[in-house]
Amino acid sequence: MTDQFSTTVSDTAPRMKEGTYAIGIDLGGTKIIGGLADCGGHLLAELTEPTENGPDAPVLQQIVRLSERLASLAGIALKDVAGMVIGIPSAVSPDTGLASLSPNLCLPEDQPLQTLLEQALPFPVTVENDVNLSAFGEAQARPPKDRQSLVFASFGTGVGMGIVIEGKIVRGAFGRAGEIAYLPFGSDPHAGAEVNPDGLFEAVVGTAGIRQRFARGGETVADIFARAARGEQDALNAIEETARTASIGIASVLTLIDPQLIVIGGGIGSQAVFQDKLRAYTQRLLPFPIRMEPSRYSAKAGLMGATALAVDLLQRVR
Repeated sequence: MTDQFSTTVSDTAPRMKEGTYAIGIDLGGTKIIGGLADCGGHLLAELTEPTENGPDAPVLQQIVRLSERLASLAGIALKDVAGMVIGIPSAVSPDTGLASLSPNLCLPEDQPLQTLLEQALPFPVTVENDVNLSAFGEAQARPPKDRQSLVFASFGTGVGMGIVIEGKIVRGAFGRAGEIAYLPFGSDPHAGAEVNPDGLFEAVVGTAGIRQRFARGGETVADIFARAARGEQDALNAIEETARTASIGIASVLTLIDPQLIVIGGGIGSQAVFQDKLRAYTQRLLPFPIRMEPSRYSAKAGLMGATALAVDLLQRVR
């Protein structure tokens, strides 16, 4: 492995034991990505596999097995790992550690994921929102001035946002900072909220929204972008209208937070044609210039953020 990253001190309390290695996990609804790094930030092993999602949270044992395999690939013993940071598509309460707002994963909401994993692993575990970690990872890939104020917005099956201010992840009082999926949207948001508990904004700018706009229907998001690349007008129209709608939410975020930089990623957001339209439509709504860049880590943003934070915590206890 050749990936390496720098780290900055976060506001997460140290939860590492003495050791040399750290594990980062990006847990998604369809796949889980894990990486093991040394204390210098060198990624030594990486694995990707389908998420075992279902009743009784089989993904917990999957994470344990994945950790064991990462240690084996790196040629170390699991006891030499100092700790793990795992990103999940859920709000995580800073006070209780309980996960909520996670419709795509059957995670327990009555017990902290951290506690459940620490019962099966020989090291401390830190649980964080996945898009927060993507924002943290993207911040590490940029010059120090951009790490001070950065927003990462992800458009894909779900829609989310992570915020880094003064080099620290902003979580909010209940771990819900950046949950832009729930931005009020539509001509009557009150009526819409009754039939869409997963988020009005997500419904119109995520996978469901772009597929609904594609006149022929039945296509995957990847198919729609492939058709757009061939110049098919129906696909281009669906992408443009999705970007136009998404720009309203992004403009709202920029006026509220005023970050140095906004980074766009996710399965939809990582597409250049979507980003170009989103940038243009957002700029039309605002009387000041904006800085919008694509994700530097793309699909690995969550992994790199989780591993970077894990190494950060490791360095603080050494």
